[in-house]
Amino acid sequence: MYIPSYDDLTPSIPDIRPEETFAQVGRILPQDHGPVVTGAHPPFESSSAQLFACLRSSRAPEALVGLARDFSPRLERHGSSSVVLDVGGLGRLLGDPHTIGTELQRAAAAHASPIRIAIAQTQTAARLLAIANAALTVATGDVAVAVAALPLDTLRILSEDDDPSRLAALAPGRPGAKHAARMKATMARLDTIRRWGLATLGEMAALPMTDLSERMGQHGLELQRLARGLDMSPLMPDPGIPRFIQMIELEWPIDALEPLSFVLARLLDPLSAALERADRGAAALRLDLRLVDRTRHQRVLQLPAALRDPRVLRTLLLLDLESHPPSTAIDVVTIEIDPAPARIVQYSLLERAMPSPETLATLNARLGALVGETRCGSPVLADSWRPDDFAMRRFAPDARGASRDSPCAVRDALILRRFRPPVAVRVSVDCGRPARVFIDRRGMPGGHVVQSAGPWRTSGAWWEASTGAAWDRDEWDVALGDGSICRLFHDRRGGCWFLDGVID
Repeated sequence: MYIPSYDDLTPSIPDIRPEETFAQVGRILPQDHGPVVTGAHPPFESSSAQLFACLRSSRAPEALVGLARDFSPRLERHGSSSVVLDVGGLGRLLGDPHTIGTELQRAAAAHASPIRIAIAQTQTAARLLAIANAALTVATGDVAVAVAALPLDTLRILSEDDDPSRLAALAPGRPGAKHAARMKATMARLDTIRRWGLATLGEMAALPMTDLSERMGQHGLELQRLARGLDMSPLMPDPGIPRFIQMIELEWPIDALEPLSFVLARLLDPLSAALERADRGAAALRLDLRLVDRTRHQRVLQLPAALRDPRVLRTLLLLDLESHPPSTAIDVVTIEIDPAPARIVQYSLLERAMPSPETLATLNARLGALVGETRCGSPVLADSWRPDDFAMRRFAPDARGASRDSPCAVRDALILRRFRPPVAVRVSVDCGRPARVFIDRRGMPGGHVVQSAGPWRTSGAWWEASTGAAWDRDEWDVALGDGSICRLFHDRRGGCWFLDGVID
């Protein structure tokens, strides 16, 4: 009797060649990742949420540093003609990137020598745009598209700013000096690329990464990343710039907000005292929590005004952590403050005093923790044909206390107060027009229609009928016998009438 062995029952495993393994990995990886280079660390990728500004002038090196220090403590000098500063925390204080650039340009106008200003989402793109353009340049989209039309010689000027001897004179022993030496060797390939017939950064960025790596190695890939406006290293603030930062390493991990509040108070008290001595306020709070699993939980709070009250700052941090808690216990707590000039408040004897920015910031944080950040703010009209479409922006009051984005600041205008969801009503129709409105809710307008205007037919999103986003309606503005003016609409898909809102 023959008993089969284990080798007879199981099929043999074929030999796998290295070429087949590489082919399978190539099918999994995206096509634009390029070759895998061993023995080198991957370059730094800047986050899309970051925003950098570059100030450039050939005759006023000290003016650049002084101007940049007034806006952000996180700045890095590149040679004697260029300064890069992190302006990502100035959004709530100044506004959008275009407004930040306008404020930088206004401050630079006080200097005798011309200063070039460029703002982008990466340091490299901001520096390239400041080299090529004399006017204010703001690139809020894809950095590769923003720098594609720049001449190829812009990279040569970029390498001259990162000369190792200049960086060593600015900060001896700085890690960036070693990187600059490597950058100088990379720029030696630039003449070869020009002999290939390339003239712009976009043409350089469009080269196949595999072919470029075979001909120039890692230096060619680094040069191509610069041509795409990508950063090779994070921003390293100069050691001579004062920074408002405090850190504490806990004796045992903390996993609750109540004990963490005492730690935050211990860190914020000396920071607030340092801000008061420097006549500065906090424009943004950067909280870095190192967790027990060696991961980091980072939060950035952009403040509506320059604040330095430690109790208010602690409350804002706790409310933010309540909405975005860390995944596990905390080992190390680090707080860094982006300073801004302190507020000078002049109250009026004739106008009613408005709530302070500290009170408004705390109230917004508490409401955001209760109902969610997307449901608390100022309503603004959305760019859409949908009748009831709107968007919520963060509440940002101006000096008078009114929201800059809120339409409620408009006076002497009719306002439609919508019901969400709209109220179902019964409407009798005479000759195709609403004649009487019947409603079951107490206190809601209804009765005989005195005058009507319409209909206004709107429809859309028919391609999303399965999700319920499609609409097809006829709208009417009617004046009722009780003196109220309402907006009705007839849903043509379901055949029902609804009370959309009341016009004041």
